[in-house]
Amino acid sequence: MSARIPLLAAGFGPEPALQDDDGGAWVSYDALRRLAQEWADRLNGPRGLAFLYICNDVANVAALLGALAAGHAVALFDPNLPAESRARLEACYLPDWLIEPGAQQVVRGPLNPEPASLDPALALLLSTSGSTGSPKLVRLTLAAVEANAAGIADVLAIRPDDVAAGHLPLHYSYGLSVLTSHLCRGARVRLTERGLMQREFWPSLRDAGVTHFPGVPFHYHMLAKLGFARLGLGSLRTMTQAGGALDVAMRRQAHAFMSERGGAFYVLYGQTEAAPRMATLQHDDFPLAEGSVGTALPGCRFEILEPDENNSGEVVFHGPNVMLGYAEARPDLALGDTLKGRLQTGDIGWLDDAGRLYLTGRAKRFGKVYGLRVNLDELEREASAITPAAVIQAGEGVRVFIASLGDEASDAAQSQRLLDHLLSRFTIPRVGYAFRSIEAIPHTERGKIDYAALENLG
Repeated sequence: MSARIPLLAAGFGPEPALQDDDGGAWVSYDALRRLAQEWADRLNGPRGLAFLYICNDVANVAALLGALAAGHAVALFDPNLPAESRARLEACYLPDWLIEPGAQQVVRGPLNPEPASLDPALALLLSTSGSTGSPKLVRLTLAAVEANAAGIADVLAIRPDDVAAGHLPLHYSYGLSVLTSHLCRGARVRLTERGLMQREFWPSLRDAGVTHFPGVPFHYHMLAKLGFARLGLGSLRTMTQAGGALDVAMRRQAHAFMSERGGAFYVLYGQTEAAPRMATLQHDDFPLAEGSVGTALPGCRFEILEPDENNSGEVVFHGPNVMLGYAEARPDLALGDTLKGRLQTGDIGWLDDAGRLYLTGRAKRFGKVYGLRVNLDELEREASAITPAAVIQAGEGVRVFIASLGDEASDAAQSQRLLDHLLSRFTIPRVGYAFRSIEAIPHTERGKIDYAALENLG
């Protein structure tokens, strides 16, 4: 008897669902169900943990859906993680199944012959810092992922005739949400591994009739340089932006472009811990609150914890899409729901009278590098293993401060060695790093790195 394939809209069969860079015809919903069922049969066995190093193609989506249909908990990772990071993750979590990039090989995990207990509700695990291979994972239920997909589909008015540009990595919660929010409505996703500057990227989106383009701030800055209108996406009716704060001037440009063509530009706010979407600023609300990230998803709400005299405080989110909690090793996968639908985001903000959220800062040491969430402390620890260093967010990237060796040539060589080391450990792009040599890393009276002083250095 076939298992139900999760995340796919009921009532859709011959309609197109996915297409990837292979150049073939669209894969229908019926065909996708068959491919997923083949994976479910292939992964038949006791419920366990599957590691999927996921690429943006049909085979990998089928592997994900099939593993979920087989009842496994699935952890999604960047297929470009360095071997050392992968080995550390696998040693930490002892997966029962390994699904390699390209979905060509499945290996029963020799590290864990006796499957450990898993929480019955656990379905999906996403990294809090996908580019660094951090072992800290977000534990999500299938119900949370489905609730978030449906909520996104509602606020973005996704229809069966929509076609999303599936260019964001599927191990990244924003990219995964683009996929799930379209599949739950019987819409299409044009999956691609290509980047914006590759020659085939834009023609492939035009040929697919893309109606929805999602992007992080980096993408919008690139689009502004290329020229929004020059991209030639005649079917485009929706643009969304998440993955970090986009400056208001760039928001205005995107909003104006979509207004001129009768479409919509949405500012989104979310975290992986919320599967991932929490708020949406509607296109029509933008002129009223262009600095806001909008209102909570349907059935969800925001709370400001211990507001100050300006009604600003830590943002707390309540909703059915909140994670069960974190995991840092295999035993944590047996834990139940530790958050009960309440997420302290670590962001600082305030709410206006219409319930729209404005963000003013972060309470935690996480950053966004070209839209990817990065644990700055983890980067700093790795850099400090080579030389005294400190790391802060700097625009779209990170700035690494290193203690000077005394002369420019030595400092330049040290920066290069550190860059080479970080590139070997993490998948953050080379352009995401900037280095600066200073006399000494500043510290507070309590011996902690003085990040405020570093911010002032620029």
